[in-house]
Amino acid sequence: MTIKAQTYTFHCRFTSGARLPGYLGSTLRGALGWALKKTNCALRRQQCSDCLLREQCTYAWIFETERYRARDGRRVNARPHPFVLQPEEVVAGEKNIGDPLVFSLLLLDRANDLLPQIVYAVRLMGESGIGAGRRHGMGRFVLQQIVTTGRNIYLADNEVLRQPEKIERLRLADPGDGAISRLQVDLLTPLRLKQSNRMELNLPFHVLIRACLRRISSLEDAYGAGEPDLDYRGLASRAGEVREKTKNIRWQKLLRWSSRQRQNTSLSGLAGSIGYQGELREFLPILRYAEQVNIGKQTVFGLGKFRLSLHGEGKTCRGDN
Repeated sequence: MTIKAQTYTFHCRFTSGARLPGYLGSTLRGALGWALKKTNCALRRQQCSDCLLREQCTYAWIFETERYRARDGRRVNARPHPFVLQPEEVVAGEKNIGDPLVFSLLLLDRANDLLPQIVYAVRLMGESGIGAGRRHGMGRFVLQQIVTTGRNIYLADNEVLRQPEKIERLRLADPGDGAISRLQVDLLTPLRLKQSNRMELNLPFHVLIRACLRRISSLEDAYGAGEPDLDYRGLASRAGEVREKTKNIRWQKLLRWSSRQRQNTSLSGLAGSIGYQGELREFLPILRYAEQVNIGKQTVFGLGKFRLSLHGEGKTCRGDN
């Protein structure tokens, strides 16, 4: 596993009143894309797909993901986006001057090398504003600090961006010793999974594991050393033997306004929690990896984020975020 993966937490403060939507991930994604394009696009009337500068363009590489040929020769429709946006708290509704705005950005592969351009874009986002009424001066904010691995790498006082001391890497970690007989999955943002062109309304364990494997496979194929050497069929088959122990799953309705389509589009998905029981130890590395990068559709908006709680032989441990 070779993919660089670092989470940066942006701490901001509103300098004008704001009206924010029910889920901020899509709003932040749209604003970041606009700001990156404004600051990086040299040929503003040129389509990214036809632009000679796209390989050197921060906006194009992060947002306009292209088709590519996998290491085994397959033609892949689109490279997965090298980032995941995640609002850190419930921020919907009216905001006042001085209220905080906090969100995290997981950057993958060489997107970490583009952090200075991203920081500049976030500052431009703040000057322009986010949410409803931004054309009338609402939703403006200032970037105050950026934190990664518990360390400040940017402070507004001196506007100096420091490089992280260490960049983390995604990996399928060793599950450790001891049996794992039970675990719980808490869905922190709506999970959108499709099967036979229909949205999944339940989450049996084999469906969860298949979604995790797809996510891992696509990321490693695009940014790592190729698809991991895993027994995909065997893992999916054995996952089918794991039982649901507790279930508190619901369908959470969520809409976003698409400027491109000029209409509301759905971000609805599964929410709640579900507990599983069975022989679970071999699945832990897969779940831990996927826990860091989200799964399902619209992960760039922060959807498909989950938290794992593990239960072994007589003890319980809470999974890290």
